[in-house]
Amino acid sequence: MAVETIDPNPRPFALTRAFDLARVRWEVVAYTLIIVASVMAHLWGLDRMALHHDESIHAWSSWRLYTGAGGFNCWSGVEIEGRPRIDRISPTYCYDPVYHGPSLYYFTALAYFLFGDGDAQARLPMAVAGIFLVASAWWLRPYVGRGGALVAALLLGFTPALLYYTRFARHDGLMVLWELWMFIGALRWLDTGKARWLYLTAVAIALAVATHELYYILFFIFGIFVLMRLLAESRFARYLNFFLLGVMALALVLMVFNPRIPVGQGLYFGEKAFLVATAFLLAWLCQSLWEPQPILIPRLQELWRERRETIWIALGILFSIYLVLYSSFFIYMRGALDGLYAGLAYWLGSQQEYARGDQPWYYYLILLPLYDPLAFAAGIGTVVAMIVAVAQRLVAARKARVPEASAEDEQVPASEETIVVPAKPWPLYPLLTVFWFWTALIIFSWAGEKMPWLVVHMALPGNLLMAWVIAKMIEAARPTPSAEDGAGEGRPFAWATIWLVPVLTSLIGVAVSVALWRLGETGAGQEAQRNFLQGLVPLLIAGGLIYWLLTLAHHLGARQVAAVAGLTLVVLVGAYTIRATWLVVYTHPDTPIEPMIYTQTAPDVPRHVADVRELAINLTRGSRTSEDVTGGLSMPIIVDSGGPSGDGSLAWPLQWYFRDFQRVAWTKREDFQTNPTQSTFEAQMPDGTTVLAPVVMLYKPHVTTEVRNVLSEAYVQPYGPASIFNWWFPEGDKCSPQSPGYKRFYYSTWTPRDELEGTSEGGGCGRDISAEVYGPFEVLMWPFRRENWGTLGKYVLYRELPYPLVPGAREMEFWLRQDLAGGVGEASGIGSGTTGAAPSLRLVAQQVAAGPLEGGNPTGAAVDANGNLYVADTGRHQIHVFSATGELLRSIGGFGNEPGQLYEPRGVAVDSAGNLYVADTWNARVVKYNPEGQVMTTWGSGESDLADGRRATITDGDPARNEANPLGFFGPRGIAVDNEGRVYIADTGNRRIVVTDDTGTFLYQFGGAGSELGQFNEPTGVAVDARGNVFVADIWNGRVQVFTPDGSGRVSSIPLVTWRISGWNENTYDDPSIAVTAESTVFVSVPARNQVLAFNLRGDPLLRWGGPGADLASLNGPSGMAVDADGGVWVTDRLSGRVLYFVLPAIQMP
Repeated sequence: MAVETIDPNPRPFALTRAFDLARVRWEVVAYTLIIVASVMAHLWGLDRMALHHDESIHAWSSWRLYTGAGGFNCWSGVEIEGRPRIDRISPTYCYDPVYHGPSLYYFTALAYFLFGDGDAQARLPMAVAGIFLVASAWWLRPYVGRGGALVAALLLGFTPALLYYTRFARHDGLMVLWELWMFIGALRWLDTGKARWLYLTAVAIALAVATHELYYILFFIFGIFVLMRLLAESRFARYLNFFLLGVMALALVLMVFNPRIPVGQGLYFGEKAFLVATAFLLAWLCQSLWEPQPILIPRLQELWRERRETIWIALGILFSIYLVLYSSFFIYMRGALDGLYAGLAYWLGSQQEYARGDQPWYYYLILLPLYDPLAFAAGIGTVVAMIVAVAQRLVAARKARVPEASAEDEQVPASEETIVVPAKPWPLYPLLTVFWFWTALIIFSWAGEKMPWLVVHMALPGNLLMAWVIAKMIEAARPTPSAEDGAGEGRPFAWATIWLVPVLTSLIGVAVSVALWRLGETGAGQEAQRNFLQGLVPLLIAGGLIYWLLTLAHHLGARQVAAVAGLTLVVLVGAYTIRATWLVVYTHPDTPIEPMIYTQTAPDVPRHVADVRELAINLTRGSRTSEDVTGGLSMPIIVDSGGPSGDGSLAWPLQWYFRDFQRVAWTKREDFQTNPTQSTFEAQMPDGTTVLAPVVMLYKPHVTTEVRNVLSEAYVQPYGPASIFNWWFPEGDKCSPQSPGYKRFYYSTWTPRDELEGTSEGGGCGRDISAEVYGPFEVLMWPFRRENWGTLGKYVLYRELPYPLVPGAREMEFWLRQDLAGGVGEASGIGSGTTGAAPSLRLVAQQVAAGPLEGGNPTGAAVDANGNLYVADTGRHQIHVFSATGELLRSIGGFGNEPGQLYEPRGVAVDSAGNLYVADTWNARVVKYNPEGQVMTTWGSGESDLADGRRATITDGDPARNEANPLGFFGPRGIAVDNEGRVYIADTGNRRIVVTDDTGTFLYQFGGAGSELGQFNEPTGVAVDARGNVFVADIWNGRVQVFTPDGSGRVSSIPLVTWRISGWNENTYDDPSIAVTAESTVFVSVPARNQVLAFNLRGDPLLRWGGPGADLASLNGPSGMAVDADGGVWVTDRLSGRVLYFVLPAIQMP
C-alpha cells in the first residue's frame, strides 16, 4: 500500500512568495516606467486623428475579413503596362501585392474581434508593435550596456517617426518590430549559439515576409553584410580586395552604359549596379574594422554538425507561419505560391517607374534631420569615425613595413624603434547598424516610391546606433582613477569642475543660436548693421566660452570633456526631439504643416460622418432590424466616386467610415453632371419610397453650376460652401524652380537635357526649364545660406510655414436636404452674421458695367459724388472708370512699378474732392490720383522681392516690427477715406490697419496678428461711415470688427462690436470686401457662397442676395462693393467679369 508523503520543505509557489523589494534593481524599475510610458504614448488618443487614405483601405479590408463579407481581389499576374491583373475573387483574404502582406489584416481582424471595430482598433496592432519595440530593447544590453539599453528604449519609443507610424494603420509599424527581432536574434545567436535566438530570427523573418515586400530590401542589406563576413572568414579572404575591385569595375561599366533590364518596366542595370557597388563599398569599410577572428563560419559549422535539428525547427517555424498566413489558414493555397514572387514582380514591374509620391532624391535628407536628428547625427558621425579609423590603420600598416637591415646599416637603438600597437577591432553591433542605416538611406532614396512612412526603416538602425554612441559617451565621461588627465591631486579639481562642461556647452549653444537668429534677420541700412552687431556679440561670447571649454579639456582630459559635452548636446537635441514628437503625434497629427504628414484626411471628415450617423438614427429609427439595431444604417447617402479612372473619388476613407451603412450610392461624376435634375439625387428609403437623398457628398471641382443650382433648390450646406477632404504639406512645384517649396531643387544642372527641355508629348515638365534650375548641390547648401536662417529657425522651432506656403487641399461639398437642416453643422445654431439667419432675396441688377472687365478680374469698387464708378481690374493692372449708367469713361494704369503703373491693384476709394486712392497691392504702396486721373503722390514701400517683381515688407503682424515699419506694406488690399481726409489702409499681410493723411503722412495704426479682439488675420477690407466708425473685414478670423472714434482723432484699438461671417475661412484668397452706408448699414461679400450680406451696426442680419448663375440675379465670386448716394450697391462679380448695380428694398431694422 502506497503512502503519500509530503515534502517538509516544499518549493514555494510563485504567487505565494513574499515580494522582496530589495531584489528589484533600479534598472528594472526604470525599464518598467519606460514601458508604461510607452503604453500610454502609443494607446492614448489613437482615434483622435482621421484615418489616412491608406489606413482606411487596410481598416476596411480587415473589417471585411473580420465580418466574413468576402470579395477580396487576388493576384493574377501583371499586365503589359505593369498593373496587377485581377481576375480572381476570394471569399476570404488572398494576397495582392498592391495592399501588401496578410499579417496586418489578421492582426487587425483580431483587434476587431477583441475590442470591436473602429479607428483606434484599426491602429491597435501597430501600437502594440511599438510597445514591443520598446520592450525588445532589453535584449540589447550585451551590446550597449544597461544604460545604453534604457537609452535605446527611449529612442525607439518616443522619437517622432517611430512613434507616429506605430500609431498608424500601415504595415511599416509592424515591419520595424520584425526588423529589430531579426537584428537581435541574429546577433544573440551568433554570440551565444542558443537555439532560442535562432527561433526568434525565424519568427521575425516569417512575419516580415508576411507583412511587406520591404523584406526584399532587408534581405539585400543584411545579405551583402553577411556575404562580406563569410568571404572575410573563408579561405578566399586573401582575394577579397580583388573581388571588390572586380565588382566596382563591373558596376562602373554598367553605370556608364546603363543597359535596360529585359524584365520589368523602367529598370536599368546602371542604377542597380550603383546600389550593389555602394553596399559593397560600405561593407568593405566595415570589414576593415571588425574582429578578424572567425565567428560566423564556426557558428554555422557547429550548428550543422552538432545541432542540425535546430535548423529544421527554425525552418519549420518560418515556413509554418508563412504557409498559414499566405494560404489564409489553408483556405486559399494559391496564396502560398503568390507570396514567393508576386511582390517582386509587381513592385519592379510597375511601382519603381510609377514613383509614388514623386519625391526628390534628397527627400529623406529633409525628414531625418527634422525628426530624427540624433539618429542622423549618429549615422554621419560614426561613418566619419570609421573612415578616420581605417585611414589610421592604413598609415600604421605602412609604418610597420620596415625593410630588412643590411650588414652595412647601423643598428637602430631599441629606444628609437617604432612600436606599432595593433588597433582594437570594432564590435559587430555598430558596424552592422551603420551599414544598415546608410544602405537603407541610399536604397530608399533611389527607390521610385518615396513616402514619409518609409523613414522609419532608416530611423530604426540610426537610433540603435545612437544608443551605442551614447553608451560609449557615458563610459568615456566617467572619471577614471588613473594618474592621467588630471588624476591624483587634481582629481578633486576634476570632480568639482566637470559640471562646468554641460553648463558651458549649453551656453555655447544658446549664444550660437542667438547669433544665427540675428544674422539671419533681413534688413537694409541701419537695421542690417544692427542685426549684424547683435549677431556678432553672441558669437564673440561663444568664442570665449569655447576657449574656456578647451582650457577645461586641457586640465581634465580631452576625452572626458568631449564625452560630457557630447552628452549635453544629446540632451539638448533630445529635448527638441521630444517637442517634435509632441507636435506631430499629439498637437497636429492630421494637419499637414509637417512634411511627415502626407495627403492626410482632414478633421472635417470624421466630424461630418458623426453628424450623419446621428441624423441617420433620428431619421430611420423606425426601420430597425437584427442587422441594424439602432435603425440608423438604412438612410441613403449619395457619395461622389469620381471620374472614369477614379479621379476625384471620395471613396477613401468614406468607404471605411460608412462601412455599416446599407444604402450608400457611389455615384460617378458623369452620372450627376449630365443633365442634372432633382431626380438625379433621388434614393430609395427602407420602406420602398423614393425621395431625395438626405445627404449628398461631392468632390468640389465636380460640382458644376448646373449641379449646384439643382442642389440649391432642395439642399443646404450646413458646413459652408466646402469642407476640406484631405490635405498635404506644401512641397512646391518641381517644374517651377523659382517657386517656394523643397521641390524647387528636384531638377538640377545635372539632369539630362531632354528631361529639362521637355517634349511635345509632355516629357519632363513639358517646357524648357533648363535656364531656371539650380546646381546639383544647392539643396544641400540651402540651410547654410544666411538669408534662409530666419525662415528655417521659425519652422524648426514653431512649425511656422514661410510665406506664401500653405497646405494644399482637396475640398468636398456636403449637401443636406433642407427639411433635415437644424441639427447638423452650422445649421444647428446660426447666430448673428451667418448666412442662414438673414432673409434671402432674389434681387435683379438694374445696371451692368462690363466692357474691359470681361476676361479680367474686377475686385475693389468705389463711387464718387457724381455717381461715377471706379473698379480695380486686378488682372489687367488698371482702374476703369464708368458712368452711373455703366458706360466706360476711361482706364488708368497698366502693369509695372513706375509712377502711373500698377501691380494687381485691389482697393479703391474716392474722397469728397474727387481724388482717387488705389491700394497698389504688389507694389506695396498707395497711389493717389487727381480727378483727371493724373498721379499726385504715392506712399508705402516693400523691402523684399517675393519673385515676379512683387514687393513687400514682411513684419508677420508683430506689433514691434509694425511700429518699426509704419509704411512698409505687405499686400495692401482694402482702402477707405473718411470725411476728414484720413486714409485707412488694410495692410493685409501685416495684419493691421494703417492710417495716414491724404498726402501719405503716417498718423497711427492698430491691430496686429492674432485672433483676440483688436487683432487681425488677413484683413482684406476696410470701410468708414459718416460717424467715423471703422469696419474691418477680418477674413481669416471669420468676422467683422467695428472700431469707434475715441475723441482724439483716432479710433479705439478695441472693437465695440464684432460678429461672425460664415464663409470667410482661413487660407482663402478670394478677396472678400466690406462697404457701409452713411447710416451704418454694413454690406459684406462672401465669395465662397456667391452672396452679399447686409447687417446693421450691431451685427444683426438684415438680408442676403446672390447665388451662382449667369443671370442678372446671380453672383459668382463677388468681391468689392460701393454704395452710391441713393443707397444702391455696386457689386463686382469677379468670376463673371462684370459689376452689377442693385437697388435694395426698404430694410426692416430689427
